[in-house]
Amino acid sequence: MLIHSLVIGTLLLCTHASISDYISKSDIEKFIPAFKSAFENLNKDDLSNVYYGAKGFSLISQPLPINAADACKHLQKFFKDDLSNEIVFHSLASWSLLNCNKLLNVKLHKDSTLKALKATLDKQDSSIGDIRFALESLNILSEAVPNPTKIVQLLQAQLKEDDSLPSVGQALHAASLLGGAGQFAIQYVEDIVVQADEVDGRIMQWEGGLTLTSLLLTGLLRLPEAKPVTQTQAEKFATYLLTRKTVQNVKGVVSLLEAAAALSKSSVSPVSITFVDSAHVTTTKPDLKVRISNIFGQPLSPAPSPILAQSATRTTDDVVVLSKQPLTAGPTPTEYILPLKLDPGHYRVGLTAGSHSAALNVRVLGPVTVQWLEVGLSDSDGTSAPRLTKLQHPSKLTTNLQADSSHHLILRFSLSRPVQQPFLRLSSGKREIIFVAELDSSKAYKIDVNLANELSFSAKFELELILGDSIMSNPLRWSFGAIDVALSTVEPSPQSKRGPRPEIVHMFRPAEKRPPQTVSMLFTALAASPLLLLLILWIKVGINFKNFSFAALPFHVGLGGIFSLFTCFWLKLDMFATCAWLIPIGGFTFLAGHHILSKLAKQKK
Repeated sequence: MLIHSLVIGTLLLCTHASISDYISKSDIEKFIPAFKSAFENLNKDDLSNVYYGAKGFSLISQPLPINAADACKHLQKFFKDDLSNEIVFHSLASWSLLNCNKLLNVKLHKDSTLKALKATLDKQDSSIGDIRFALESLNILSEAVPNPTKIVQLLQAQLKEDDSLPSVGQALHAASLLGGAGQFAIQYVEDIVVQADEVDGRIMQWEGGLTLTSLLLTGLLRLPEAKPVTQTQAEKFATYLLTRKTVQNVKGVVSLLEAAAALSKSSVSPVSITFVDSAHVTTTKPDLKVRISNIFGQPLSPAPSPILAQSATRTTDDVVVLSKQPLTAGPTPTEYILPLKLDPGHYRVGLTAGSHSAALNVRVLGPVTVQWLEVGLSDSDGTSAPRLTKLQHPSKLTTNLQADSSHHLILRFSLSRPVQQPFLRLSSGKREIIFVAELDSSKAYKIDVNLANELSFSAKFELELILGDSIMSNPLRWSFGAIDVALSTVEPSPQSKRGPRPEIVHMFRPAEKRPPQTVSMLFTALAASPLLLLLILWIKVGINFKNFSFAALPFHVGLGGIFSLFTCFWLKLDMFATCAWLIPIGGFTFLAGHHILSKLAKQKK
């Protein structure tokens, strides 16, 4: 382990790391629908979408969609001089990318457009973004930049008020269009790079996501005569971009491709070292194919040299099995071949391509053969020696084994080399049971199955040997016979999973036992006794009916109706029926009570 760590450590110290992925053709195919969608269902607010769609097709060097002419007409219809400088730039860039001049034989801009753009560069209150996009538009129109020195002063004044990363990013792009006057932007480079976040020591990005990272990275790499990032930092930024290959919106895809293109064209272009097909070879086809390319999977210029396998180490025991072996060129400019004529196993290969390095985990697969197999039965009490039949792959037993609850099934076999997954499968219909073989002292695999304990019913079971391994090139399934097992139970008949399910019968709690009727009547009489006492006292005192008015009769009738309704609710009505009756009776009682109270109040006055 120590030797392996020293080899890999020395390799990394002497070279730059590489990236382990690239933007492939399949990734490009996934981006195309996003670009096409930018040309569909256009409205007056979609001028920027047209730009991102056209820019996307340009970045991936794909032909424009057939509705590009419609996009040109859309630009011509909705383009105005009073739009924001960003929209003006997007419109002019789209017009150029879509080749609308030839399609429509007309220019998009007018003299007033140029005046508006130059006026932006002369205003003291123009934002950094407005200045950048005005310069970009003039560059598209091949117009000279008026008074670059004054524009630099405007940019520096704005940066004193707002030196946030988005503003500085726009300033970098503007400075790249000012020629020698734009050299002032170099003073911001170091501070920008320092503010990048590093994740796990392998990814770099700026807080703000893909769009801001792309803006800053393309701005830094756009500055002439500047080396803003090191090779190692470029690899880390490229690794971040590759983690965003799943972006879906068209603006995000363009941001990704612009940043990747800027890196691939720079002097610190990241190098991708990946497998061409798979990370394994076989003993019969030992050639390991490696792709060495830029971030787009394209050939590097100049091609890196030399390309060597510095070491190959077996991971199980850290033995170095290969050293300083050159790779040969493959059928394509990005493909290189390393012959790995090694024993089956797991290896870690350290590759160098010029000043770049990568550590690749490789598997060498090899065949496994069954040298012999013995199967038979033994008594559970061990009174007699096992009766074993020897087989050679792929032959089978001529007759089925006959066993009962007093037998053990014995299986022994030998392989050309150990494997990770040696199994015995017993199956009957849709039922199966798997047993794992273990190595014995003689380096042979053995399985001892107690049939009475492991099986629950009588049946005929197929016997199958299953072999598998991560470095095995010929996984094996060998059906070598069958066994008839006679136990006290038979195989249960399969139950259909279709058809009506059993009816669910709900069991409600039985009603509680009521008390005797005599007790109930006695309790009722006791509950009503206060009312009887009230009547007796009224008779004894004497009830005064002098002030009783027939106008109060409706109220008393309604009140009596409510009491009667509660009695019915107690005896037989449910809550819903009671409420349905209570609403009209209660309303009538309320109105009658209000009427009698109003009348009594007037009489007292």
